[in-house]
Amino acid sequence: MRETVVLLLTMMMLFVFAPLRADSAEQPGECKESDNLLLDTTFELSGEATRVWRYSQHTGERSFVYAAEDGELELTRISGQPWMILKQRLSNSELSGARIRFSAELKGDLPAEPKIHAFEHKAGLYLRLGRGRAELADHDQNVGSFDWQRIELDRQLPSSLSRLEAGFVHQAGGTLWARNPKLVIVMCEEE
Repeated sequence: MRETVVLLLTMMMLFVFAPLRADSAEQPGECKESDNLLLDTTFELSGEATRVWRYSQHTGERSFVYAAEDGELELTRISGQPWMILKQRLSNSELSGARIRFSAELKGDLPAEPKIHAFEHKAGLYLRLGRGRAELADHDQNVGSFDWQRIELDRQLPSSLSRLEAGFVHQAGGTLWARNPKLVIVMCEEE
C-alpha cells in the first residue's frame, strides 16, 4: 500500500511540475525557420561573392587579412588599426516586424593583452539593425581561446525596419574563425 501511495504522489508531482521545465516553453515543431537569407555562406570571397561580403576597417594601413578554405573563414590581425568588419547587407520586406536569428560557428585565439588600442578587445558576430547602433560581439566567448561553438543572436525587428547588416567584427589581437553563418526569419505559431 505504501509503495502505491509513493508512486501516486510521484506521478502527481511530475504532472504538476513537468510544465515548469525550461525547455517546455517552446516545444519542437512550434517554430519554423525560413531559408538562410545570407549568400556565400562558404566564404568563397571571389568573383561574384566579393560583392556579397564587404570588408571595412578603421582608417590607415590594412590591419587584418581574411581568407577562406573549406567553408571556414579566417580573420587575422596583422597591424595596429583597432577594428575590422566583414558583413553582408540585407534589404527584404519580409524582415519588417520579423523575429530573426543570426548565428555562426566561431572559434577564437583572441588575446586581450597586450592592449593594442582603446576599444574593447573582442571579436565575433556583428549585427546592425537598420540605422541603429551596431552590436559588436555582444555575446559570450568573444575573447581568449575557445574551440568551435555556435553563437546565436535572436532579435525581434520593429515593423518599420526592412534592412540590416550581419557579419563578423574583429577588434582584438590574434585570429577569429567562422563557419556556417545563418540568418533566418523565425516564425512561431500563436498560442
